[in-house]
Amino acid sequence: MKVYRVLAFLLTVTLLASLGAACGPTPVPPTATPKPAGPTATPVPPTPTPVPAPTRLTFVDTNSGANFQWFFKTIVLPAVKKDIGLDIDYVVSSGAETMQRMKAWTPGKGDAHVLFLKPKDIADMVQQGIKLETLSPDKAKDIPNIAKNRQDYLDTAQGVKIGGKGALFWRSQYAMIYNSVKITNPPKSWKEMYERRNEWKGHVGWIRPDAKSSSGRALPYGFLNAFGVDMTKSITDVMATKEWGDAWTKLEDLTKNYAVRPIAAEPTNLFEQFKAGDAWISIYAMDFSLWSRSQGTMPPEVKAGFFAEGITEGADGYLSVPVDIPAEYKPVVYKLINYLLGDDIQIKMVTTMWQYPGTEIWDKIPKEVWDVIPPWSQMEKGRVRMTNKGVIDYIQKEGPKRLVK
Repeated sequence: MKVYRVLAFLLTVTLLASLGAACGPTPVPPTATPKPAGPTATPVPPTPTPVPAPTRLTFVDTNSGANFQWFFKTIVLPAVKKDIGLDIDYVVSSGAETMQRMKAWTPGKGDAHVLFLKPKDIADMVQQGIKLETLSPDKAKDIPNIAKNRQDYLDTAQGVKIGGKGALFWRSQYAMIYNSVKITNPPKSWKEMYERRNEWKGHVGWIRPDAKSSSGRALPYGFLNAFGVDMTKSITDVMATKEWGDAWTKLEDLTKNYAVRPIAAEPTNLFEQFKAGDAWISIYAMDFSLWSRSQGTMPPEVKAGFFAEGITEGADGYLSVPVDIPAEYKPVVYKLINYLLGDDIQIKMVTTMWQYPGTEIWDKIPKEVWDVIPPWSQMEKGRVRMTNKGVIDYIQKEGPKRLVK
């Protein structure tokens, strides 16, 4: 019996030891020796999803009349679609309206991607601090054809330093236009036109100084220049000269006593006066006049001539890019501008519309063009660039009171 008691005791001890081991604390594994702290790794930002290049642009035109609106819609924009795959929303506006819209833009949200501007419009934008990209020289690699523009046109417009913020698309030129049946011996200068004014009394076509068309300023500017007004002086200094007073007296006499009444509000009204036989002689854009003759809105007997003292430039055309458009549009706009400055479009412009190109490609223009309009080398000798903005602004503000009433 003692043996059994001993065995039972030993069994009990063994079981109790096993239970104690099972219920005891869980052994903790040895802790790894910590590594010394190193520099914190810079987190890698996620790769942004590239914005696809736009395939549709908005082109705002503040310059063109009916003839060039037709040219853009019928010839240029279909060529752009075919050759570089861009759709263009073509919008006709005014310089003043476009500037007001641009002033209200949020940076990077502008919705007019390329602008086609008159010299006055681009000069006003620069003076008012409206932001335009500097195309020359900053974007010369994106727009290699801008190298075909002459530097003086890139530097200034209407005497204002524009610093390459516009690429020159065309050079527009005013000419004497006259009814060759009514006037068989046309004058050869502004002075001769004035001296012989009784021959066309009541038949001088004129355009209001406050017209939307820049011709409203160009006609008086050319006349004042021909009668000795020094356009290099400031408006204050030039108004103090005898030449200024004498020239304005003659100009008021011509417009008040010899012009067709009422004075045309816009070029279309002038053409209506020619068509009706009321206007026999005037000064207007050569390209629009010749194109209108072919369209039947000017008489077929209308011809063009030039004055010895020179006739003012028309509304030259500048292509500009607003700073505040979305960034992804800019490379596409530069591609468009480069295309428009290419030889193909520039040659189509002069052969179709009789408008001098903005690029220096005279050796590439078909010789038959010069049977219709004078070669640029001849025209430029007498060309008067409108460089005095003070005089231009004075004509627009005071001209309606002095020349119309």
